[in-house]
Amino acid sequence: MATRKPKDDELLDDAHLERVISLLEPTEDGVKPITKKDACQILNISYNTTRLGQLIDRFKDKKTRETKRRAELRGKPLTPEEVSYIIGEYLEGVSVEEISRSTYRSRDKITQALVEANVPTRPASYDYFRPELIPDDATRERFKVGEIVWSAQYDSAAKIEKEDTHSTWGFTYRVWLLSEKWKQYAHVPACELASLEHLRKIGVRV
Repeated sequence: MATRKPKDDELLDDAHLERVISLLEPTEDGVKPITKKDACQILNISYNTTRLGQLIDRFKDKKTRETKRRAELRGKPLTPEEVSYIIGEYLEGVSVEEISRSTYRSRDKITQALVEANVPTRPASYDYFRPELIPDDATRERFKVGEIVWSAQYDSAAKIEKEDTHSTWGFTYRVWLLSEKWKQYAHVPACELASLEHLRKIGVRV
């Protein structure tokens, strides 16, 4: 039987399903569980106890599989293929939390892999005037036209389009910002750009 496709306004993400499951179960302090009708309202789905049960069962099965897979991988080092995937996803803008879910690896292990590979990191809150520091292995005084780099100032991958100027402060480049957030040209000094060449050497597709 085909799986029913959720409607755009249905709230079937993990957070809402976990909330519904917890509210449907009796508590030790005697708080009365919610009704299945209430559960359907929280998920913003039509009142249908059969579908509600199927959604909950599938979610529980998924969580069981995730727990089992994480237990199997716990303590095992990341493979080169995993490291390459993690870095590639991160540079594409995927969050550490999302990468953790897709790889069944802990957030700490994901972060450790990024740090050890000298991947330019995204700040918890973006600030144009206070960009993150460039990792030592990624700093360069000059870049090639056509090279894909990381702009700390714009928190985005970028393509070097033109070498603009050179002064006592170093080279400045006209770049095209590749992030969906920007998709525009910018003029950025070399000191605010990070090379990604060291990541290509370990198999990351930049």
